[in-house]
Amino acid sequence: MPLDDDTHIGRTIARFRKAAGLNQHQLAARANISLSLLQKVEIGDRAANHSTIAGVARALHLPPEKLTGQPYVDHHGDEASRRHVDAIRAVLRRYDLPSDSPVRPVTDLAADVAEISRLRRDADYNRLVVRLPALLDELTTAAHHQPDASEPWRLLCQGYFVAHNLLHRLGHGDLAEVSQDRLDWAAQRASDPLARAVTAWARCTAFQAAGDYTHGLRLMDTARTELDDELRGQPSPEVLTVYGSLHLRAVTLASRAGDADTTRAHLRAARDLATQLGNGDQVHYGLTFGPANTLTHEVAAHVELGDAPAALEAARSWTPPQGMPRTRRGHHHIDLARAHLAVGDRAGTLSALREAKRIAPQQTRLHPMVRETTAVLVSLHRRAVPELSRYATWLGLTS
Repeated sequence: MPLDDDTHIGRTIARFRKAAGLNQHQLAARANISLSLLQKVEIGDRAANHSTIAGVARALHLPPEKLTGQPYVDHHGDEASRRHVDAIRAVLRRYDLPSDSPVRPVTDLAADVAEISRLRRDADYNRLVVRLPALLDELTTAAHHQPDASEPWRLLCQGYFVAHNLLHRLGHGDLAEVSQDRLDWAAQRASDPLARAVTAWARCTAFQAAGDYTHGLRLMDTARTELDDELRGQPSPEVLTVYGSLHLRAVTLASRAGDADTTRAHLRAARDLATQLGNGDQVHYGLTFGPANTLTHEVAAHVELGDAPAALEAARSWTPPQGMPRTRRGHHHIDLARAHLAVGDRAGTLSALREAKRIAPQQTRLHPMVRETTAVLVSLHRRAVPELSRYATWLGLTS
């Protein structure tokens, strides 16, 4: 079952490395990774993790999407989504030029914003990308028509937040950064400190992708400091959710940076806040926070820190609460697949990948780590495995 060359990150790295006139020793040194790791990644014996991709991309002066192959175009649905992405691009471009069209009451707009937020949490990107352009356009007009009212601006913030997440998942990194800038612009007008904190949370996506973990952590520190007054006394569930999510974002950044001490410190802080929140996980401002999501971040952090056995051990006590977003549940099984692969458990890897597909198929098919994990699993098998072959074909890794 041969892989298509342009779907294998290791082969892509090798191709760009040779085009840059670098040998493996030189690229490993510039990317700050070990030579043995680079060699294994290039031949498909080891999966490239987030920090490896970011380091190599930086060393080769490429955006990470050049290595992961995003945005993916494997079937007609991807081509259709690109047309809708172009429509989103147009709305983002005219953010300060509202139309003269009448807008519906704020209550109707709020209901639609709640619906697109649900579609995002359910990873229903096919429906979301169709609905988002027109709603964003209407939200923009509504906010401009009521410049002194905070609610239309808060709704516009939520629309931009959904757009940012969608564009990032579809692999349009540069456009996701544009939507983040629009989110920041709207948050400044919403008179809502939590909206501004969510803006910082979203902004960290670009730092993560670029491997700029130091500045990402500084941004999270600043965002938490700006919420300190909100945290005093008896903070609301909304404050605890947003503040805790900033810690979880820092967990991701620190673990990808290989900083175990900082990772553990933010995990402890997140657990304390989750205990204070009570009532399990909650969703506010588009962010999920609570004990279960904190544990998923712990599992992912162990994977990023190179301790797959610890990740698998931590996952034993994980039980997703009813109503936990599909995006979070699916992502957890993606990280479990990476952990199983790292310990050589091929059956466990495929099982976790199947579960991720069952929970959130669209997110799974578009996730670079799923494609990389599956590509390495295919490479490691010396004979065809029918179930794995079908999975790889579904992802678009084989024809």
